[in-house]
Amino acid sequence: MRQPAGPVLAKKERPYGTVAADSGRHAVTVLGEDSGVEFDYVVVGAGAAGCVVAGRLAMSERRPSVLLIEYGGRARSPLLRVPKGFYYTLRGDRYLYRYPVHPVGPAGNHEVWLRGRLLGGSAAINGMIWMRGAAADWDGLAALGNPGWSWSQVLPAYLAMEDHSLGASETRGAGGPLGVTVAGAGDSVTAAILASAVRYGWRYVADANADDTERIGFTPSTISRGRRTTSYDAFVRPALARPPLAGSAFTGTGGGRRPAGRTPGELTVVTRTRAASLIFDGRRVAGVATVDAAGTIRDVTARREVILCAGSVETPLLLERSGIGRPDLLRRHGIAVRAESPNVGERVIEQRGAALQVTLGRIAGQARRLSRGTGQVAEALRYLATGGGPLSTGGYDLVCQFKSDQALARPDVQGLFVPMAIDMGSEDLRLARHGGILFMAYPIRPETASSVHISGSAPEDLPIIDARFLETERDRDAMAPVIEVARAVLAETPAAALIAAEEFPGPSVSTRQETVDYALATGTGIYHAVGSAAMGPADDDVVDARLRVRGVTGLRVADASVLPVQVSGNTAAPAMLVGYRAADLLLSEL
Repeated sequence: MRQPAGPVLAKKERPYGTVAADSGRHAVTVLGEDSGVEFDYVVVGAGAAGCVVAGRLAMSERRPSVLLIEYGGRARSPLLRVPKGFYYTLRGDRYLYRYPVHPVGPAGNHEVWLRGRLLGGSAAINGMIWMRGAAADWDGLAALGNPGWSWSQVLPAYLAMEDHSLGASETRGAGGPLGVTVAGAGDSVTAAILASAVRYGWRYVADANADDTERIGFTPSTISRGRRTTSYDAFVRPALARPPLAGSAFTGTGGGRRPAGRTPGELTVVTRTRAASLIFDGRRVAGVATVDAAGTIRDVTARREVILCAGSVETPLLLERSGIGRPDLLRRHGIAVRAESPNVGERVIEQRGAALQVTLGRIAGQARRLSRGTGQVAEALRYLATGGGPLSTGGYDLVCQFKSDQALARPDVQGLFVPMAIDMGSEDLRLARHGGILFMAYPIRPETASSVHISGSAPEDLPIIDARFLETERDRDAMAPVIEVARAVLAETPAAALIAAEEFPGPSVSTRQETVDYALATGTGIYHAVGSAAMGPADDDVVDARLRVRGVTGLRVADASVLPVQVSGNTAAPAMLVGYRAADLLLSEL
């Protein structure tokens, strides 16, 4: 008999908002009132990875039935489509999780980890940076005992996904479903930063993903024809638009009930629905107990497998609520142990950033057009008419990678330049009304481990996130020079001629130790956590190289949580890569 692993609260105790039963060509639907709905695959989480998994499975020749479960809703705000709308989408809670973390650093700072809560996940609200990780890091991942994950084995997946504005090459894809754009030019301030960086000694590159040297270039971003694009757009929308099989009882474009006996080949997407816990049949994961916005509990059966793509925070929480994790922790919360897996929620690796901002002698470039109301209106009209202008470019204009120590073989720090200033007096991410340059940098392969665990057995219980940073000598050495490097770059001509003053951190941060202290006291996590359900060859690794969860059957994890190390950059691209490889693995066994 199948039973949920953890307690599921009564309907009246589960207020989760309202179900989105959207009309239109790409409809989002609701499950029927009957429990026991069956699918071949159930994918939990419609974020960067989950959309790739679900879309590729549904579009395969075998056409299995797939359910994609998302706790958030649809991306309804037009600003979510505007690339520079990034500065507005991170305000409020409509599209965001805000996870509180334990006090950080010596000062005990209260911080939050942000994650996207909508179709497309964090990639629908983030800075759109498409940094794929370095070849050496993927080869290192394979060398840890994870066959199938070397650079030569993952590069074809990247090439298949990309529709790159620079065209196809040995390292870039063209004609794929996911738009990737590199700006062809910048404004006058961006041009000055770029020229100064080259004078400092960094090499300008057209494609920042093409090599692993010290370099700077325009940031590759998930933008297509001036609009943000996500894995939901690239992989799920085409699957929903695909005609159903002949004789199907359901077309996939309405909001009605689902019959218990389904015709294969359908992709169903449900929103405002939470995966409360996994359902077991012996050691096999047989489905998911879900709770919708009305608090209605339904069991969904997976005939073949359940794939967790809920991200580095929610995936370990769902595993633990379902009885997979550290036995003492599970028993403390009254959860029966289904599989002992001591590293669920452990070995989490997050990046830590520190920032420098300068003011300009006069407002120029993008800031002149976007920091004031009249300019914003003019650029909005330009964007609506042409799809161009500064609103069509990504959240961070220039990306660089550099060495914290010239004795290193390869870069270990990533930096981002923005030709505008942020308002330090605002609690939200808002542009200042004066001209400026913002620089943010972070070590890209940190070692310090954090953890993410449940605080109780109910799905609405907040997680316990112990976020730790810069606790190893290597991490501190990587962070120590970042402010000094930023100052040196901006001291070069022509950027130096534009700058009036350093706004922060100022003269109180001048030594390497002061930079490390500053990063801990006023820096931020970069929202790039990996490793909370890490793959590896050992018995205590959460998943194996085929992403199968150890100790049970019928369950895989396919999101950034499976990466045991950071791969030199951002995590949206690696997360989609994990989703793509997961679909390959599943289809090879179908």
